[in-house]
Amino acid sequence: MNATPRRLPTSLRALIVAALLFASARTAAPAEITAFVSGGSPGALWSTGYGGMLTITLFNIVGGELEGAWQGSDLPSTSLFTLSAKAYLGPSFGRIVPYGGLGAAVYRESLPGSSDTGTMGLIFLGAKFKFPFGLVVRGEYQWVDLPLAAPVGMDHRYFFGLGLSI
Repeated sequence: MNATPRRLPTSLRALIVAALLFASARTAAPAEITAFVSGGSPGALWSTGYGGMLTITLFNIVGGELEGAWQGSDLPSTSLFTLSAKAYLGPSFGRIVPYGGLGAAVYRESLPGSSDTGTMGLIFLGAKFKFPFGLVVRGEYQWVDLPLAAPVGMDHRYFFGLGLSI
């Protein structure tokens, strides 16, 4: 009688490893630090941007964020810098946290030979995916209410970020 052990198929082994990683949820940390890469629309005007944010979560459902972002433009020597305060609701479903909320920001739009400064509002939806060791991957879509007087308009901004729970 030959007693050679049977091996599981590779796809089943990968599924088991993924399930174990997904199930090993750690308790929610009250704060996160995130760096992100962004884009904006209309796409003919805006190119790649960068930024960061500090997130504070209360009771695992309500959150607040401070965000700083620089958005580059396809127009020569043009960019948009924003400092935002945001509040959101985001219930946790295991490692996935869908969220949505409102924000207010001050902005500075730099143009060749001039600039514009003002305030803007935003509505946003996003999702966070929490992994072991405090790693957080997130994506967000923002509807931006930039004043009509702003020299270069922006309707939407989106970003993908990588963060750490602290």
